[in-house]
Parts: sequence; structure tokens; C-alpha cells
Amino acid sequence: MNKECTLVVDVGNTNSVFGLFEENNDEPIFHKRTVTRRDRTSDELGLFLRGFLSQEGLEKVTIKSTIYSSVVPSFNPIVERMLSDWYKVKPVQVNYKMNLPFAIKYPRPFEIGADRLVNAAYVVKHFQNKKAIIVDLGTATTFCVLNEVPEYLGGVIAPGLKISMDALTKNTAQLPPIVFEPPLSVIGDSTIESLQSGFFYGWVGLLQGIISQIKNEYGSDYMVIGTGGLVSTIHAAYPGIFDEIDSFLTLKGLKILSELNPLE
Repeated sequence: MNKECTLVVDVGNTNSVFGLFEENNDEPIFHKRTVTRRDRTSDELGLFLRGFLSQEGLEKVTIKSTIYSSVVPSFNPIVERMLSDWYKVKPVQVNYKMNLPFAIKYPRPFEIGADRLVNAAYVVKHFQNKKAIIVDLGTATTFCVLNEVPEYLGGVIAPGLKISMDALTKNTAQLPPIVFEPPLSVIGDSTIESLQSGFFYGWVGLLQGIISQIKNEYGSDYMVIGTGGLVSTIHAAYPGIFDEIDSFLTLKGLKILSELNPLE
């Protein structure tokens, strides 16, 4: 059966994520990620996407609209050419000048990452009139603050969890790579357990500390929404940090912005 869908693309520094939405469905019917490799060709990217759509039985979908957010400017022409050549559509690129469901109070709006605008769009539409702190555990760990107006106030940027783990193990001779998960005890019985403890409790402390400071300065009545690949691991062990988590938050925000910014 041929379906008309919106294709959304989130280009991050580490991974690019594709999502497919039917017109009246707020949940993606398809999502896949691939490494954001700057030397990749548009045809290689198109072949990757078409292969996975075929694998999911979605090769006959009609892409009627597309939108993408990107924090990697050099990758933008590759994405745009792929969408034009393979799906015959012109994509909308997320930027601070587009139609957004919130005002921007941040003094330098051109510096706000597109992914952060997308996350804010979803939270504003989904949690109406709520003060919110959005935490995204991506290549960087970002915190975005929205008031009830709604206005985007700004945020915090901290090191990314995975990139920090990779940097430590790559730059030390005797520290092995680890899987991010809660350790059995804060005091490890091995080097691996000690590393797991340091990263797990270190990031729990980072999240709690920054969220607490934001609430101290702006008020305690902010809900905290988490997204990103490792957010569910932290939420399972420390459910008190986040009021809500959603791994597809960015993709859903892209769909909202696509609806608010149709091509003429």
C-alpha cells in the first residue's frame, strides 16, 4: 500500500537519524541511524536509506515533504542532494528564522543549535504552558530552558557522555573501553567496574547539579524532559532526575516544524 509520509532527518556530529511519519501519526513508523561521515556521497546516503526502507516494507511510500536539522554544515549539501535526487523533494532546513511555536529570548539566536530548536518545538507543543528543562544526551550534553510564555531562554552545554568515555580510553594505555551501565557498587572491584562507576555516577551528578542550579536561579517549578541514546539507562536507575523521557523527541519535533513550515 502506498503511503504519503514526511521524512525527517536529524544530522548530528556523531550520527544522522532518519524518521518517517504518516500524516496523522505523531509516532514515527520508521527510524534508522547512520554515522555522520563527512566524506559520504549523496548516492551512498540514498542507497542506505532506500535499503532500510525496503527492509521494513516501506519501499513504496511517497515522500511528500522533508525537513532536516543539522549541526554539521559541511554535511548539508549531501543531505539536500540525496533528497532531491532520490526522492524528488526539496527539504526545509531548520533555522532560528523559521516559524517556531515559541519566541527566542536568547541574545544570540543564530548560535542556537538546530537540534535544540527542534527539541524545544516538540516540548512546547506537547507540554503546553509548562516551564521546562530539556536535557539531550548527545555528542554534547545540552540543557535548554523554556518558560511558560513560551520563550526559549538559553541553556547549558556540557561534554558528551560517549565522547568523554571514548577520549579517556583512547588516550590512556591501560584503561579499556566500557559499556555505560550502573555498577554493582560505587567502589569497583576491577578497572572496568571503577570506570563504570566513575562515568555513571559522574554523569548522574552532572545532571543533578546543573538541573538543581537552573531551578535555584529560575524556580523549582520546571519539569525536566530527557532525550538521547543513553537517557533510558540513567532514568531506569534514577527515575527522579527526569519527569519524562522520549528517545524520539527530536524526530517528533522535526515533524512539528515541518507542519508549521510547509514549502510554498
